[in-house]
Amino acid sequence: MQMCLLNFKKATIFNNNLRSGHSSVVERLVANEKVEGSTPFARSIIIVIKSKYITLIFQRFLYNRDIQLLKKNFIYYLIFRIIRRLLTQDLIIQVYNFKVFGSINKNKTSYFLLKKCEFGDYHELNTIKRFSKKSNLLLLDVGCNYGFYSFYAASLKSQNKIISLEASKKTSEEFKRNMKLNKFKNIYFMNRAVSNFDDVDIKFNESINDWESSQAHSNFEIKKINKIKSITIDTILKKYDLNNHRILIKLDIEGNEMNALQGSLNTIKKFSPLIIIEFSKFIFNDKNKINYLKNFLLNNDYSIFDTKNNKKNLDEVLIQLNNLRDKHQTIGNFYLIKNFSESLNTFLSYE
Repeated sequence: MQMCLLNFKKATIFNNNLRSGHSSVVERLVANEKVEGSTPFARSIIIVIKSKYITLIFQRFLYNRDIQLLKKNFIYYLIFRIIRRLLTQDLIIQVYNFKVFGSINKNKTSYFLLKKCEFGDYHELNTIKRFSKKSNLLLLDVGCNYGFYSFYAASLKSQNKIISLEASKKTSEEFKRNMKLNKFKNIYFMNRAVSNFDDVDIKFNESINDWESSQAHSNFEIKKINKIKSITIDTILKKYDLNNHRILIKLDIEGNEMNALQGSLNTIKKFSPLIIIEFSKFIFNDKNKINYLKNFLLNNDYSIFDTKNNKKNLDEVLIQLNNLRDKHQTIGNFYLIKNFSESLNTFLSYE
């Protein structure tokens, strides 16, 4: 943090040069005070100059430094809280062995990398890492958002294959921007909506918050409604040679997960992939979806596990969902795993 403090001292010197015997222009403008001897245009120019300078200093501090090292660092959190509204552009963040843009917009999922200095989902990431160590991995990242899961899996080794899908056109652009940062050659990206049928134009609801956009519901402030082509998991994977890869499927598509499973039955019967799935009220607000999952588990000999490696039955999951407060919609990620399979053995191992 010494470098961080040094940089912010430089910023202070720069700010002092812009003072005119008064308190900081920025501070007084934030306080809605009039700054004497300056026009609104001049004050705006000063704010822009200061903000760009602060953004540059903060980016230099973050450069090639794993953001996770700053987790629970009080000085970092304090500085970020002070300057976050003065930042003028997204910041490049190093995390694990890859980079992403951390958004300065609170409505973007990547903003929380800057705010919390972590992504979380440690159990899920460790599971992916464990599978990657055992053999080459094919990760199908459905609802990839800005790409954290995809880039993490790609960074583990070049022999891994990652197929990333995102239905949101706007969020897809963020994913592609992060792709350019990393130059991974083992990721294939598609701007498609995963469902139980192919090549149909379906309505996709874009939310103000990028983590809740959905084709299955519109229980949020809609920013835009787009049309997007659908595709099934079976269709996505049929052109790949899967015999030399362990398959993991991650589903985070805000209530359309059961349709995605329905479109993956051939893959599941042939390869028994491990499935990371987010359970939310949007999946189980329909009895047909509950019955479908119940039959899916029975017909394919799959079980549910939580992120503590505990086996759960569907009734326990439903009780947990029903106990959520009204403003909460999800109980997080769970796993669907074939019983007595190699995937289950790998999942339960702690090597």
